[in-house]
Amino acid sequence: MNERNWKFGLYCIEVGCFEAMFFKRLLDNLIRKKPQEEWIPDISLKRCLSAIDLISLGVGTTVGTGLYVIIGNLARNASGPSVVLSLLLASNAAFLCGLSFAEYGSRFPDGGSSYMYTYATLGEISAFVVGWNIALEFLLAGASLARTCSELINYASNGTLYAFFSKYLSKDWSIPGKVHFPDLLAAAFVLAVMTILCLGVRSSANFHNAVTVVNLAVIVFMIFVGFFFAHFDYWEFNFASYGFSGVLPGAAQAFFAFSGFDVVAEAAEEVIHPEKNIPKSFLITIIVSTLCYMGVAIILTLMVPSHSLDKYAPLVKAFGQAVFPGAQYIILIGGICATISALFCSVYSTSRVVYSMSVDGLLFKWFSKVHTKTQVPHRATVASGIVTALLALLFDVNELVELQAIGTLLAYTKVTISVLVSRFQPGVQSVPGNESRRANITNFLQKMLSNLNDKPNDKSRITYQLVEDEDSSKQPVPKVTKKTASRAELGVFFLVISLAALAIASILLLEDLYKGNWWTIFLITLFSGATAVSLFVIHLQPRNSATFPFMVPGVPYIPALTIFINAVLMVNLKRKTYLRFGVWMILGFVIYLCYGYKHSTEAVKPDNQKDEDTAVLQETPEIEHKITHPQLKLS
Repeated sequence: MNERNWKFGLYCIEVGCFEAMFFKRLLDNLIRKKPQEEWIPDISLKRCLSAIDLISLGVGTTVGTGLYVIIGNLARNASGPSVVLSLLLASNAAFLCGLSFAEYGSRFPDGGSSYMYTYATLGEISAFVVGWNIALEFLLAGASLARTCSELINYASNGTLYAFFSKYLSKDWSIPGKVHFPDLLAAAFVLAVMTILCLGVRSSANFHNAVTVVNLAVIVFMIFVGFFFAHFDYWEFNFASYGFSGVLPGAAQAFFAFSGFDVVAEAAEEVIHPEKNIPKSFLITIIVSTLCYMGVAIILTLMVPSHSLDKYAPLVKAFGQAVFPGAQYIILIGGICATISALFCSVYSTSRVVYSMSVDGLLFKWFSKVHTKTQVPHRATVASGIVTALLALLFDVNELVELQAIGTLLAYTKVTISVLVSRFQPGVQSVPGNESRRANITNFLQKMLSNLNDKPNDKSRITYQLVEDEDSSKQPVPKVTKKTASRAELGVFFLVISLAALAIASILLLEDLYKGNWWTIFLITLFSGATAVSLFVIHLQPRNSATFPFMVPGVPYIPALTIFINAVLMVNLKRKTYLRFGVWMILGFVIYLCYGYKHSTEAVKPDNQKDEDTAVLQETPEIEHKITHPQLKLS
């Protein structure tokens, strides 16, 4: 009997060891990272985009349907004139996220997108989640933009276009709960943009720049002309029509308007001098977009009472009624150019994300084919265009705007977490260029202070010298190791959990907090304390000495603020959005487990090569970074 028990116990130990080894190997595979030297595929895309092209892409994506339709819908249904505050909060969240994108753009200029950034820092499964959600973001955005453009043209035709579709196409059309007829015009717009993209990046960028210039000119017209027809009493008596409870939900939906600025990262493989053009393009895009949205929102809510705004074309109808009838056609032209511009960027970004994931083996390799003449991933572009066209043809995707928002917020939060974690990882390589820029800023500040302190006729000048502490060299510098990195990652994990719990409690229990319920105060105090402890633990860990041309300031506090704001925006989304998001994520995980897990480039790599990559990343703290120059077109 004792021998039988001994054998059974030995068997249980063997099974337990086998299960432990299996789960350890599974975890290692899920968080495997892709070395930077493997980011550029064998057939590279053509580098021909300048900083102006990047800013045009970013502004063209963000200042689209959100400006001409969503501002009016939010002002009418959610926030009233306080939509200005919703937009301000959403723009701050976008700007904080943009800081993280700018750092990664300067750190990894050869390969862009939040998908790549996450793959380098958090590992494969996180990268797949980010890439899958970015694809969702741009697919829904493209379909929504095509629908909006169709609606604007229908408005210009006084409804005759949709009346024709309804008369001849709705008889045999039956999709319960969906549109009453197929929107052929919206699908045609998507297919036309897809065709332009397949012709080549340079020619399609020229087309996009032209429509973006027209859009910006119309926005300037709206702000300056609309100011003369403003009625400030619309704000004086009814600024917050729905109270503070309408500002936060409005901000969560308004974030859709700013989503898409990461198209700047998606274009990294096609940018000239990406190490300097990408970071500044991120920040300029968000600043310009914020000014456009704020200016138009202020003018719109001062011209027309928010409750009387039109559902489909609020800006067009407002200017047609308040200014002069011909103004609506100017706004229509700007709206059509804006939606076409943003549609262009959406199909472009979707194709680049699908291309990057297929090159890495996380999606089907068939999509990774690059045309040798145009240097465009034509298969990924055609597939993205067809799926977007089908969505625009069959569904009223305006109902799925919040689904796009939650996917975007999750992806942006992952990038912010990646920046936070990378500060404490060993073996992070520096990118040259940051020190000279800092030196120039320091010299500028010194000259400015000297000029302020000197009198005009005083010929003397104050000089500044760096004084080194004699004892500073004796103090040992804490070394970044795997152990300290693990402690920092654990601190980041609990920080994210604490911030998410604090956001949920602060929003869902807001009324109980106003009433002074002790258990609400206790929960918020508990989560706030957990956040403070996590930040303290992270702050104590040694950081690597890597520097980049642009670095997020105030780590870990600025990233923590970014995560908290994103969590607050996500909490304000509807429950139905989370159900739809769950279905989308289940579909993604099925594809990853059935295909991507086994076929990724890191999975098929020999074990000895994996060990070499790990050794290089850990033992080489700094290497000279190769600056990518424009490539010649393949013949």
